[in-house]
Amino acid sequence: MAVRFGTIVSRIDHGGRRITVTTNRGDISARAVIVTVSTNLLANEAIRFVPALPDKLAAAAGLPLGIADKMFFAISGQAEDFPNDRHLVGVTDRTATGGYQIRAHGWPMIGAYFGGELATGLEREGEAGMASFAIDELAGLFGNDIRARLTPLAHSAWVLDPFATGSYSCALPGHADDRLVLSAPVDDRLFFAGEACSVNFFGTAHAAFISAEAAADRVITTLGAVKALPA
Repeated sequence: MAVRFGTIVSRIDHGGRRITVTTNRGDISARAVIVTVSTNLLANEAIRFVPALPDKLAAAAGLPLGIADKMFFAISGQAEDFPNDRHLVGVTDRTATGGYQIRAHGWPMIGAYFGGELATGLEREGEAGMASFAIDELAGLFGNDIRARLTPLAHSAWVLDPFATGSYSCALPGHADDRLVLSAPVDDRLFFAGEACSVNFFGTAHAAFISAEAAADRVITTLGAVKALPA
């Protein structure tokens, strides 16, 4: 089956014999569906389920997305001038500061990490604003000469991404078990996957991969069993 980008799902009707997925490019009919959208989108009903799934929405609301953005810089010149694989904090007298990984794996680069309200504000300022903030802090650590040696490579802006609106799930107090509720299949036809569905590895890429692989295996098993039943 071809993969098609730019296809936005707004409704999943699982009340009939087959599931109907409504998108901006038409309806899709399927025997099973795996839902991998973020908990923020689920809780805010960016996708409407018919019949409604209040337990899933409540579980998603108990696992809202935190904010963690990254920016990476290339180091020109002799990268060996900087410590290898060292983690530093920009400043220690305020909460609005970044974390910096210097020459991870010995590579000629610096990774900057921002969270919370700082990350949200820097996203609004765009790449230039985020780079300026990071370079100012790095100049405070290594001196002004570093300014001319850093070139922005890439950055994330998860809050401004309408298909995420955050980075990865953080269970509210008393809501850790919501991960089990969220990951439970519905009628063995509607499955949920993603890092928020993982009890042990939430907040990681491998949690998303493992949960999606498990959901896909269950779909294959379920559909195979259905196909094997006598007509």
